[in-house]
Amino acid sequence: MALREYRFEHPKTERSITIRSWSYLSAGLLGAAYVWWIGAGSVLQALAINIAFAIGVIAIALGTSVLSSLQQLLILLVLVPLAILAQGSMMVSLIREGFHKRGWLIRTV
Repeated sequence: MALREYRFEHPKTERSITIRSWSYLSAGLLGAAYVWWIGAGSVLQALAINIAFAIGVIAIALGTSVLSSLQQLLILLVLVPLAILAQGSMMVSLIREGFHKRGWLIRTV
């Protein structure tokens, strides 16, 4: 999965916001707070995604408790970064949709 870089430009004020690869990490870790901080996108939808990911990761962590500690560790070492990356991608998608609805120009960098 490639992490696309975006530059959002306001058509009248020429204000621009750039989303790069580190933004995906920030969005994955902060979730709805990142969407709120950027100022575009549905914060309630982002919050619902945060809750769904949290429930999923907790459920898998509890489900792996029947495995050996090494297997559990390996699964979590793979699962948590993937969940952060997936959540970050979804947050960036929400931000992109929010800027699109507001009429901002969206450019891939």
